[in-house]
Amino acid sequence: MSATKVYGFLSQAFIFATVMFISNLISMYLPIPMPASVIGLVLLFVLLTTKIVKLEQVEQLGTSLTGLISFLFVPSGISVIQSLGVMQEVGVQVVGVIIIATIMLLAATGLFTQLLMQLSERPQKRKETKESKSAPSHSNKPASSTH
Repeated sequence: MSATKVYGFLSQAFIFATVMFISNLISMYLPIPMPASVIGLVLLFVLLTTKIVKLEQVEQLGTSLTGLISFLFVPSGISVIQSLGVMQEVGVQVVGVIIIATIMLLAATGLFTQLLMQLSERPQKRKETKESKSAPSHSNKPASSTH
């Protein structure tokens, strides 16, 4: 592994670690319980959209972690297996809540995405309208001669 690859990996890991450290601090001081991982995702999203952190600065490590995501769910699966007694008692309710929450989340995500798309189209339409009003109109018809 070359020195530039090691440096790139370490700098990306440092960015992720810093975001997670800050999100843990925020989570500790929030008046409502909120997982630090969720805060970290939102924080990283804000940093990426405001271009404080560029995609190239975190893309390689992010892609690597995405490839490991199934492995990262193994501890959760083991804890569910250890709680089979509880799952047998309230399993149907848990599955029902998961299904309802998933449907609500998908609907909310879709509606929010549509709202963002509409909001992003408005400034573009205003810009096009201003440009069309300020630009002189040229007719594509050939000049007609009167005989």
